[in-house]
Amino acid sequence: MRILFISPYPELRDTVENVFRSHPRRRDIDMEIRIMTVDQVSAKDMDAYDVVIARGLTAKRVRSILPQMPFVDLTISGYDVVRTLAECRRDFGAKHIAICGFYEKIYETETLRRLMDCEITLYPVDTFAELERSIDAALADGCDALIGGYSAVGLARKRGFPCKLICTGEDAITHAVNVAAETVEQIRHERVVAELYKTVIYTSKDGVLYVDAEGTIQVRNHVVKDMNRGASLLHKPLKATLPYLYAPFMDVLLSGQGIEGRVITIPSTGLTVSVSLAPVAVGGVISGVVITLSDITNIQKLESQIRRSINEKGLVAKYAFDDIVHESETIERTIATAKRYAASDSNIIIAGETGTGKELFAQSIHNASARRKGPFVAVNCAALPENLLESELFGYVEGAFTGTKKGGKMGLFELAHEGTLFLDEISEISLSLQSKLLRVLQEREVRRVGDTKVISVNVRIISATNKNIARLAKEGLFRSDLMYRLDVLRLFLPPLRERGRDAEVVFAHLLARLGSASGRGCPGIAPDALEPLGSYPFEGNIRELRNIVERAAVLCSDGLITKEDVAAALYPKDMESPERAEPEPRAAETAGDGRAEVERALEACGGNRSRAAKLLGIDRSTLWRRIKKYGIE
Repeated sequence: MRILFISPYPELRDTVENVFRSHPRRRDIDMEIRIMTVDQVSAKDMDAYDVVIARGLTAKRVRSILPQMPFVDLTISGYDVVRTLAECRRDFGAKHIAICGFYEKIYETETLRRLMDCEITLYPVDTFAELERSIDAALADGCDALIGGYSAVGLARKRGFPCKLICTGEDAITHAVNVAAETVEQIRHERVVAELYKTVIYTSKDGVLYVDAEGTIQVRNHVVKDMNRGASLLHKPLKATLPYLYAPFMDVLLSGQGIEGRVITIPSTGLTVSVSLAPVAVGGVISGVVITLSDITNIQKLESQIRRSINEKGLVAKYAFDDIVHESETIERTIATAKRYAASDSNIIIAGETGTGKELFAQSIHNASARRKGPFVAVNCAALPENLLESELFGYVEGAFTGTKKGGKMGLFELAHEGTLFLDEISEISLSLQSKLLRVLQEREVRRVGDTKVISVNVRIISATNKNIARLAKEGLFRSDLMYRLDVLRLFLPPLRERGRDAEVVFAHLLARLGSASGRGCPGIAPDALEPLGSYPFEGNIRELRNIVERAAVLCSDGLITKEDVAAALYPKDMESPERAEPEPRAAETAGDGRAEVERALEACGGNRSRAAKLLGIDRSTLWRRIKKYGIE
């Protein structure tokens, strides 16, 4: 820190230097001492210093020409005055001593008179021009000696007036240096705080205003100015420039209570903002109000980013249309329709049997849509009981019910904000939950379980069902109004049995994936091995085919899947009761039907009775009895 010490007389320099050499903070301070009288003081070069130390008329002069300069007055102590009076009595034998200079008041003058055994008169001055008049007045009043500052003593000597200079002691100098150092530190701290507030205000993405108690805008950042089409706001009355904020401002000013999240539309721009107001109280008195304006659009974007960052895991759609393995024209047309749906933002319902790949298509639609950068959140509505499904969909606040998570929980609708929510098996939700779901779709708002606030959401719904929603609506099992909200675009996924040779293509694909996942490689496929797939009903579709692939891979030998292996995988043996004798044929089964079934199985397995028994789902002894019964060679 740079300190300028102005000394009115040369002798003071030695004392200041002596004090400074032993000062504990000498390494922190760059001290410069200038010898100058009051008439020599000017503003030149003084702005290079952090603080100025001066005394008497010199101090007053510095204050007048540099009012913003941090300043420390080098006070004259009572000890300095007593010492100088004593010297005056001793050297001059003075009976009436004048104290002349920039001293507004000398305390305990009566005590000084008794102590010094002389008359003491104070002649205070405010300017250098008054100094001569005060000295002449002291002479006229019969004073026989004078004490004062350097300028006063100089003028007194010219008049032949006995005088003594009041010298500043080391204690006063030490005190002045300490105060100067503390002043600089305080100023620097205040500057840091001021710069901090300035940085916070002017780098904020929200609009910030400070309005004083008189309703005048004292602080505003560029954001609030831009929100109001560049209107001139600084030092203007709030009521005239931003009238839409005046009523809430007065509410806070009069009540002393803040306001948060009040939604207001700015008339000049049509921009919707969330306004918060906080009172500024000093000593229990409200001096003004800080007003913050947040663009609702930015808030929603930030919320979406936070939601995704906190709950990123599991909220990404992994599959695209290129991942749908097929060869048939049926699925090609279905994919083309789905791509057109992806270009829209309307809700979609995907209908199809179990295992037809409804979530695969839902993820592909999401990844081809404008929402692909948003989250993809999936929930199976049939997998959760009603009360749990409600809290999963809408979230809950802490204490909403027993066992709630501390701080509450965000619902799936909130997690899917700006993205897609996939509701699988939508037909399984209860009628009461359907009503709540309908409200969310209508209002685009959710209310957490146990909460009073609503949260805006922007979500596209893709539903899936393996039941006829329209028939359920007619039967009163599904709300018609909800059906119309969900069933804007409908996508039907054909079953695997209607997809031509897709079963064989998907079989090979799943087998390759199985081998890659196991790390052991996949077995080969015999040329005719997949023929049995063509006549199989595939009631479980792709999900069932995945199990068939795993069984065939396990059943095969010598690293090759044969026709028999596939047949065995298609018709695994089921539970049977122990039998002592051949059971009677089923009512619908004739002897001819039984014979033909056994013959087809033996033909499919190349005469191998063990594999034929597996294909028929019976043990080998039962097959032997049937061969004997039907007379099959």
